[in-house]
Amino acid sequence: MLTDAQKHHFETLGFLCLRDFFPADELQRYTDAFDETLMRARGLEALETNEERRTIATLRFFESNPAVYHPLLDGDRLNELIEDLLGEEYVFTVSEGALRTHNTNWHHDDVAPEGHLHLKVIFYLEPVRATTGCLCVLPGSHFLPYRERMEKYGEDILPLGKDVPGIYPIETDPGDLLVFNVKLYHAAFGEGAKRRGIYINFIQKPRTEAEAEYIKWLYQKDGGYYTPETFKDAPPRRLQMLQFLKEECYELE
Repeated sequence: MLTDAQKHHFETLGFLCLRDFFPADELQRYTDAFDETLMRARGLEALETNEERRTIATLRFFESNPAVYHPLLDGDRLNELIEDLLGEEYVFTVSEGALRTHNTNWHHDDVAPEGHLHLKVIFYLEPVRATTGCLCVLPGSHFLPYRERMEKYGEDILPLGKDVPGIYPIETDPGDLLVFNVKLYHAAFGEGAKRRGIYINFIQKPRTEAEAEYIKWLYQKDGGYYTPETFKDAPPRRLQMLQFLKEECYELE
């Protein structure tokens, strides 16, 4: 699915943007169901008080509406993309849904062992621009030397917010899809701008004990990922994505 140039872009800069990834009719299903799904997960009160709370987010988003969102997880194009980046076998960890109306600080999400790729797929349901909350990244900051220097000296740079040197805003429209290495430093600047996003996390199948322990640590940190609904309608490819955590982590519950 991806060209060699696209793979090189992702590996070198830490992110990739695929324009018009979703057909309009498919995207509309996800958009129409978003508010109801978030309400199921977090409650009506959470949505009604969003101006005060400013962020309404939930893990295991798909599990609150599997009829709509499991077909997204099982889609051929999405899985072909992930396979191009992670190899034939990979681990689906968790889905997320979020409604935000404020800025987010510069951060990276998690840090997998070196050589172990943990990526996040994201698509927004509204147009997002540099001033309305699009994902802003520091290209190349997923590499260890860059990240170490940011962690050591970043407090002198990152408070500059949207004026950080080297910032790259990834402006997108509904239907575009972003994928990025979770080690990449990223932020968003759009105080007061409503944007809804859907996020899906995938990790390379572990090959070492350290890599396996990283995935199990994520599972425990986030309080578990799956519900029985995850398996009920699962085709063989999804069962393969779930196999590692099912075998290694279910006894932890």
